[in-house]
Amino acid sequence: MKKLLAFVLSMIMVMALLAGCSSDKPKEAASTKEGTTKENSNKKEDTKKDTGKKEDTSKKHKVILITMDSIDQHWVNVDKGAQKAADELGAEYKWMAPDKKDDAQQIERVNNAVADGADAIVIAANGPDAITAALDEAKTAGIKIVYVDSPANTEACATFSTNNKAAGKTAGGVLLDELKAKGISEGKIGIVNVNPSTDSVVQREAGFR
Repeated sequence: MKKLLAFVLSMIMVMALLAGCSSDKPKEAASTKEGTTKENSNKKEDTKKDTGKKEDTSKKHKVILITMDSIDQHWVNVDKGAQKAADELGAEYKWMAPDKKDDAQQIERVNNAVADGADAIVIAANGPDAITAALDEAKTAGIKIVYVDSPANTEACATFSTNNKAAGKTAGGVLLDELKAKGISEGKIGIVNVNPSTDSVVQREAGFR
């Protein structure tokens, strides 16, 4: 439930980023009162020139979620949270997920999102490297990139994730306490990893060790 709530909040941030996270450099504010007055005057003149032209505020932003797969219950819950946030915010929303954890399928979903006219892609990268070129192309097309849970190498507007190393350390500590409570003070602990190239998984294992 905590992750579900976190994702709902992240979707709200995505909508704000669509307006505020731009590659264009912001104009420098005037450092003097005179300069400020002049800038404000120019804005008023520009407003007069633009009379009759109004920004289309009725356009729905299109947000596409791309997760590692479509069968893991965690991602199913994330989709539900994203859909709820999109409904509340009046955004157009789609979940495009591979049927299994596969780099090629995830790249295809990114390309499909670009072709579908996404304004933002919220993605849990299956690995940090394979998806980078596709995400770079999406950014070039003007699409905002937001990571959830697991980032790639492409610079994003924002990343929302657990401190996975700390989470792994906590899990390891709890396991040791449970073993000690059963009188087990030595032995081997096996680790079954999901994907050795996924950043979140790598960090969790590092913390656990």
